[in-house]
Amino acid sequence: MKNIYLLLSILTLLIFTSCDKIDNPIPQDVTSVDGINWDDSLYVKSNPNIRKILIEEFTGHLCTYCPDGAREIDRLVDLYGSQIIPLSFHAGSFADVPAGGNGFDANGDGIMDYTTNFKTVSGAAYYSTFGVASNPAATVSRINNATITGLAQWDADIQTIMNNTPQVSIELSTQYDDSTRIVKATVNTEWLSSVTGDYNLQLYLVQDSVVDWQLDNSTHKPLYIHRHVFRKVLNGTWGSPIASTNIGDIDKQVHAIELDANWKKENCIVIAHIYKAGPSYEVLQAEELHIVSH
Repeated sequence: MKNIYLLLSILTLLIFTSCDKIDNPIPQDVTSVDGINWDDSLYVKSNPNIRKILIEEFTGHLCTYCPDGAREIDRLVDLYGSQIIPLSFHAGSFADVPAGGNGFDANGDGIMDYTTNFKTVSGAAYYSTFGVASNPAATVSRINNATITGLAQWDADIQTIMNNTPQVSIELSTQYDDSTRIVKATVNTEWLSSVTGDYNLQLYLVQDSVVDWQLDNSTHKPLYIHRHVFRKVLNGTWGSPIASTNIGDIDKQVHAIELDANWKKENCIVIAHIYKAGPSYEVLQAEELHIVSH
């Protein structure tokens, strides 16, 4: 009997202290939730000692120097690991589809190229609100009132906040049904300290590794791999409010979205983050989770 209690204690400790992704962690019968037979269920919970850093990059397929920004983000992820959560908004004039949406013949073969429209309504709103002047540019957890900076500044911005003690914890789970292509995200936030002001939960859907055209330092590349492409919001452009922000307060929200037919489920990720409402917009904590097992 003592061995059984010891085993249960160890299992409980592993589940609630790990920050790794866990298949099928939800204790209830997920096949009965909402009448949907969920095909996949994943889970992640914040490490209370690590502040994840959200890099929101603004890019465009006709921005010749934007691939330099993407390569810098890859370098930062290699350097700092899973503490960095990147995504890319295709926004601004360099993200336009040329010739009124018809594209143009980039390599002279008579076929129209650059015809994919990666732009989104929400991405345009962030581009305007944060005052992006040119691409590539990014905010690092929206510090300094969501100041937009160039790629030479991103590493320094990360270092200013990477050792900060988190003020809030995020518990994120995703469930996915292949027959309807619906993904549902359940988010529990717990305040680790009391804060003042208004805070929102924001949920993004991101697709990684999208192969399409990109202008890269004056070279047209048809098989460029677009990383961390923002697709949609699950709960509105500016998210949904968190009612109370005292230490120990827990907020639960559930939001769902249907994947477009051409989005590869294997590459789709839900990003959850908590931010202070404007004019600050600072992101206090973030987590990300694939929608299907790898």
